[in-house]
Amino acid sequence: MKKIIFICLFLSFPCVAFSAHGNGLSEELVNPGFYEKPDWFKQSFLDLQDDLDDANENNKRIILYFHQDGCPYCKKLLDDNFSNKNIVEKMKQHYDLLEINMWGDKSITSISGAVLSEKEFAKQMKVMFTPTLVVLDREGLPLFRMNGYYAPDKFLTVLDYLSPDKKLNEKWPDFTEYLSQKKQTVSHGLHTEKFIRQDKDLHKLIKSSRKPVMILFEQADCAECNELHGDLFRRLPVYKKLKQFTIAQIDINSTQEIIAPNGETMTSKTLAKTLKIQYTPSILFFEIKDYGTKSNKTNSSSDGGAVFRSEAYLKGFHLQALLDYISTGAYQTEPEFQRFVQRRADKMREEGVEVDLWE
Repeated sequence: MKKIIFICLFLSFPCVAFSAHGNGLSEELVNPGFYEKPDWFKQSFLDLQDDLDDANENNKRIILYFHQDGCPYCKKLLDDNFSNKNIVEKMKQHYDLLEINMWGDKSITSISGAVLSEKEFAKQMKVMFTPTLVVLDREGLPLFRMNGYYAPDKFLTVLDYLSPDKKLNEKWPDFTEYLSQKKQTVSHGLHTEKFIRQDKDLHKLIKSSRKPVMILFEQADCAECNELHGDLFRRLPVYKKLKQFTIAQIDINSTQEIIAPNGETMTSKTLAKTLKIQYTPSILFFEIKDYGTKSNKTNSSSDGGAVFRSEAYLKGFHLQALLDYISTGAYQTEPEFQRFVQRRADKMREEGVEVDLWE
């Protein structure tokens, strides 16, 4: 039986925001970071197995939407994506969206039956950025993940790719492959920068570098790549931070052979597929040996040994925070990127610096 509850639903890279602490707000006050959510969001007790049963019965997929108060990327998702007619129609027809505050205290009953708070569940799900959207399969296992904000065109591509109308025995292409099949534009090449190395032996580059290594995964005719190179990399504070890295670049559609970070020879396209690159630009970071302490991050083979990855839309504030997070070695002692960004922003404010999350 379906459970019904009437509640006010709470809905880049991601963003940082500053949630209220302590005893919360009195009834007559409004959280300045709160964003009104669409009424078509799933109304739920957050018993995930019940929600999954409902979704399966109606041939839909569950999407877990992790957000936080005051997050400009979440607001952009609401304003641009969830007001887009095509997206709204597909969401209503094929998906049930459950909103989860990554710092919240509401109880969630997981698929396994464990009861935990929103913030505990977000930590268990390794949520680093907001918005993060995790699409579940019919068994309640993660099927696809968007770690940060995707523009409406890319968001629609994901919804089409994951459509539950596909036959169960239909072989899905890898998502990187799926993107390249949909890309019909004529390639005009990648952006070139003097500070980007053109080494094809990434294994040697990582082992010999005296700086953390930053590998850009990009493709031609990519609007977000254009913004990264044409705007963000041109800002003096960002440019100074880039000097603290050894930077390489990979074309995710290239058939040119390279030596991957793990030492294997393969094409750039195969490397992107192996690393499950699903967004451009994506940035993978590799550490150097002389940091002196062991990282808290458990490297996944799917990351090729990377200690961190960014794979969604970035503005200047968060790009600078990301570069600081890696270059200072902070990721070794603070596994939650959002907490690092909060402390960084608080310190900037204490020093009299104006913090603009959307600059």
